[in-house]
Amino acid sequence: MSSYGIADLRFIKASTVYSWFKGGAPGRFAVVDVRDSDYVGGHIKNCLHVPAANFHETLPALRQKLFDMKVQDVVFHCALSQVRGPSSTLKFLRSLEEIKDPQQIEFFSNLSVWVMQGGFTAWQQKYGEDESVTEAYDKEIWDFGI
Repeated sequence: MSSYGIADLRFIKASTVYSWFKGGAPGRFAVVDVRDSDYVGGHIKNCLHVPAANFHETLPALRQKLFDMKVQDVVFHCALSQVRGPSSTLKFLRSLEEIKDPQQIEFFSNLSVWVMQGGFTAWQQKYGEDESVTEAYDKEIWDFGI
């Protein structure tokens, strides 16, 4: 049985993640967007797109990517961060128990894992048109649901 549950999730505000982009990060960080077909209409700059639909199959590659990037923080989100974001975060945390490599065990034991409150919906409301932190933003999709 896994040692991680809903109560173990830590949430972070979009404004905090934004401040990290603007130089206030505690160190290197990564953003993991787990939206599926609703990924259209924009995304956080340089995010890793790992769709929730096949998240479990991509976990080893995601862990390796984060290890190679040497991040100190990773932030997961979906559209609202109510289901797919938290669920994917739990799958990620639980997958850490599978690691056998001592260097990776050490690395991931020091990694801070977050879920972004409000997901991309909250992000785009504040920062969607800020090209320094948001890529491929299409305001019409968010305004009219096109």
